[in-house]
Amino acid sequence: MKNRVLLGVVLFSILCSAAISQRSLFVPFREPSDNQPRVQQVEIQPADANFSMQTFWLNYVSAKEMSDTIKQILAQGEGVSYNIETNSLVVRASAKNIDRISKIIQKLDKPPLQVNVEAKILELKSGNGDTSNPSSMGFSWKYVRNSNPNDFAQFFATTSPTLGAISQGLYAQILSGNVSAYLQALEKKIGYDFIAAPWISTLNHKEAEILIGGKLGYQNLYTTTTGTLQEVQYIDVGTKLKFIPHITDDGYIKMEIYPSLSDGFLVNGIPQTTVTETKNQVLVKDGQTIVIGGLTKTYKNETVVGVPLLSGIPFIGTFFRKKDIISEKRDLMVLITPHIVTAQFLNEMKEKADALQSKQKITEPNSLDLIR
Repeated sequence: MKNRVLLGVVLFSILCSAAISQRSLFVPFREPSDNQPRVQQVEIQPADANFSMQTFWLNYVSAKEMSDTIKQILAQGEGVSYNIETNSLVVRASAKNIDRISKIIQKLDKPPLQVNVEAKILELKSGNGDTSNPSSMGFSWKYVRNSNPNDFAQFFATTSPTLGAISQGLYAQILSGNVSAYLQALEKKIGYDFIAAPWISTLNHKEAEILIGGKLGYQNLYTTTTGTLQEVQYIDVGTKLKFIPHITDDGYIKMEIYPSLSDGFLVNGIPQTTVTETKNQVLVKDGQTIVIGGLTKTYKNETVVGVPLLSGIPFIGTFFRKKDIISEKRDLMVLITPHIVTAQFLNEMKEKADALQSKQKITEPNSLDLIR
């Protein structure tokens, strides 16, 4: 009996030694799903004195983007994994390469630059409501059926010696000079209405979007194995402005700008949309203003004028009333002023906010004075 026990122990020891000497299992990489931990799996290598493992906790750069960069410098047998939840990296490499990777991470994991964009969206109109007074700063005219076609030729032939001519259609120009003076000249010449004046900040090389309008909803039906399902989907309509800033080493800002103007309605439950859009790439200095124009918006109004009582009589009432459909087109203009967010810029913004707050306190009546 003792011999059998001793033989079993010897066999168990031999099997354990053979298992330990075998190469560890290779775990293939799989893209993480929503139900699995978002951790990239790597090959598990046998113990090697030439390799070591180190964890890097990132502050600003995403672990996945940094992992893609680190992979380019790894040698044979080295690997890297990332964890999205903790934004960390686990690197397995030689001691020399670990030191090299550490220096690269220190250089890349820095606070990203930010750009603050001041946008002004204007709707141009004719000066004092006179449609025969055109302007090269933008156009706004009323087209009534049976109007004189020569009015259009006269309109496009007219230029403004004060404000200068701007090409018709979609355009983008860099404004030289003071923005306030430009707006005052524009108001004096043809007038405008402020649609919106938003401020938005975004990181360098990252897209930002401004939507002034609404969403057009419609039902979408699709069939599955369990039956037919309904889903409400939406389309953006209105004035949309998307942009991507790129800060250069010499302090300039390259702006990729995508302005669009859209309108839509439903026909038998199917959305019908019209879109006017353009793409611009402009290189400007910090604080310079970009002017984008030529986004035309159309308003349609239907008016009915008739003789009282007689115009309401069936059949013969049509001879005593008149229907006019007026289509009014107005040009939208967008002014974009990008600023690189620095300590100086933040101080200037704080001073402006404090000044505005002080002005509001002065204009507000004192509660004690109201009681008296």
